[in-house]
Amino acid sequence: MLLVLWLLVLLPALAYALRPRDGAVLAPARLAVVRAAVLLGAYAIAVVEAASLFTALTPATILVAWIAATVAVVAAVLVRSVRDVAPEPVGASPGPFARLFGRGQPLDALREELRSRRGATRRTWRRTKSAAAAAPAWQWVLGCVIAILAISVAILAIASSPNNFDSQTYHLPRIEHWVQNATVAVFPTDIHRQVDIGPGSEYLLTHLRLLSGGDGAYNLIQFLAGVGAALAASRIAAQLGGGPVAQLATVFLLATTPEVLLQASSTQVDLVAAAWVACLATIVLDEFTRPGDAKGASILRATAPRSDALYLGLALGLIAVTKSTGLLAAAPLLLVWGIGRLVRDGHRRRPCLCGRSPQRCSRADASRAATARAATVVSSLVILAIALILVGPFLFRMHQAFGHVLGPEVLRDSIGVQTADPRLLLINGLRVSQTGLDTPLFFLSDAFAAAINGLANLMGVDPNDPRITFGSSEFPVPAWYPDEDRAAFPITGLAALAGLGWFAIKGPGLRRAYAAAVAVAFVGVVCTVSWQPWVNRLVMFLVVLGAPAAGLLAAGLVKGFVSTVADRGRRRAACALVTTVAVAASLAGVLTVAYGYPRRLAGAWSVFSLTDLEERFVRRQEWLPQYEEAAAAVAATEPERVGLVQGNDSWEYPWWILLPEDIEIHALQSIVPGEAPADPASMDAIVCAEDIDECAMLTPEGWEFHDLGTVAYALPPRES
Repeated sequence: MLLVLWLLVLLPALAYALRPRDGAVLAPARLAVVRAAVLLGAYAIAVVEAASLFTALTPATILVAWIAATVAVVAAVLVRSVRDVAPEPVGASPGPFARLFGRGQPLDALREELRSRRGATRRTWRRTKSAAAAAPAWQWVLGCVIAILAISVAILAIASSPNNFDSQTYHLPRIEHWVQNATVAVFPTDIHRQVDIGPGSEYLLTHLRLLSGGDGAYNLIQFLAGVGAALAASRIAAQLGGGPVAQLATVFLLATTPEVLLQASSTQVDLVAAAWVACLATIVLDEFTRPGDAKGASILRATAPRSDALYLGLALGLIAVTKSTGLLAAAPLLLVWGIGRLVRDGHRRRPCLCGRSPQRCSRADASRAATARAATVVSSLVILAIALILVGPFLFRMHQAFGHVLGPEVLRDSIGVQTADPRLLLINGLRVSQTGLDTPLFFLSDAFAAAINGLANLMGVDPNDPRITFGSSEFPVPAWYPDEDRAAFPITGLAALAGLGWFAIKGPGLRRAYAAAVAVAFVGVVCTVSWQPWVNRLVMFLVVLGAPAAGLLAAGLVKGFVSTVADRGRRRAACALVTTVAVAASLAGVLTVAYGYPRRLAGAWSVFSLTDLEERFVRRQEWLPQYEEAAAAVAATEPERVGLVQGNDSWEYPWWILLPEDIEIHALQSIVPGEAPADPASMDAIVCAEDIDECAMLTPEGWEFHDLGTVAYALPPRES
């Protein structure tokens, strides 16, 4: 919790220091927050990797790192403050302190500047109050719904303990191994996902773990990611031409999406990845929404390297190190950025001055265009280089351990699509769509699923072909209910599809390019990610990117028909449609936070009616007594080293919670090449989860073996 509070101070401070001074920049405050978040996120990743190089991933290292970051932010704020209040007047002679910051002006001028800024602040506050007072009631209602849901999710995030299934298996245990080993180097384990899945989000949690000593604030990372994703999406809506209504509608849609609400109080990683994708998207769009550049700003400004390359590189690196599927959206967005710059650079022209021949002007224009294009190429290489610096260490470890930067073959084969057959890819895309748009209206869901299966049979392919299906999963599965691993998003999804279609048909070039990038990202998912029952959470970044299109469409429907009586009738129909969608979305959001799974505010499994351990075992309540009995029996012997035996989906994290903190836990199995497991005979006790038969085989002869069902434990013979 300490680091979270620390960040809540550092983030706005750094955002102030990074706020653009160019008045032409759209929504500069939100851009500053995006930049600050990207910088702090990249810093956190770099600190973990750097500390691991020296086996120094310890609380002291992390504390020193954040103290250093705080000093740097304070210095940046001071520099920005001096520059803001002390613009350099013509003919003024700055003093020594002013020269240090490159600015200076007489004291009287400084006082006048400060008075002017205080007056501007008061005027801005008065305008804000006036706008709020003049806002129609329905905008206040939407704002209240957003606030209620945000507060409810924050309560869930703070009051509940981590109980996500994957987090019990690999997200959180890997952090404990890193802390125990003081490094993020590959370690022996029988759960390959503990070492080969992108670790970016867990790196952020590692900072919390080392500074707080526990997991009490873990859920807040995804909550802050949800807030950041909504902020970035609202800015995207503004960049695509949406006014306040469109931006409000964008945030409202995201705030009422069940999967967003459920993940915002969990220790999953999909919302973190979606937030980084949204940050990259809004920085990409900045390239085409600067009024000065669009009208032909100076060639120096157009060709000189800007800070965009830095932030784009950092955002790309954060996406790559957090969840590789986010790259499916990052790639087309960066292509839009690069191609758009190259095309624009080729059309830059300056008026031919008097006395200069047309041929000379043409040569000068060609030279400027070549310079601009070279700058774009250089910037692209810089972006890739910065991203590689962030994700490179992880990829290097994967190549060293498994001979492939994408990890072991079992990971690539189980998650990735293993065919290029267009028939199977079409079925894969339709199944992903059906799962994402699933509703409690069973006749619709069943009809959609039956149509997909019928089409597959008509084309002569198996709808559950293992080349496009994860494991033994079978399509369809019910996904409408509010479970964080499966919750569908029919309202947001359909609204986003309609908005992106509207962009493609009527939008200006930038909207069409944005819609094309999102469409390419979806096709990329279909062609690379096998269908699985929990595919909805894997496409979270597409939901966030699609929300601005839905927000602009909603605003257009409400405001688009005003000229004639017939138009007013259509406007009333449009308002009725938007109102119906808003009411349904609000109801879905409220029910999600009230009765969602596995964290809810009301009902039998409310976070207020469960103990800490009961919350952790909500998904597998029958396992709790067995884990408690085994952990108590092992702890009673006061061991120093405990061996661990488990299967690929076993829950390891409960052992780290139930056993004393000073105990070392070592895996007795390993599927990581070159990482030998610990010797069972060197352990003081052994605990097992699910893989009981192998546990019995690994137990040294003469030890006492206790089989509790799903859990077992073994102890050495007692001394007489």
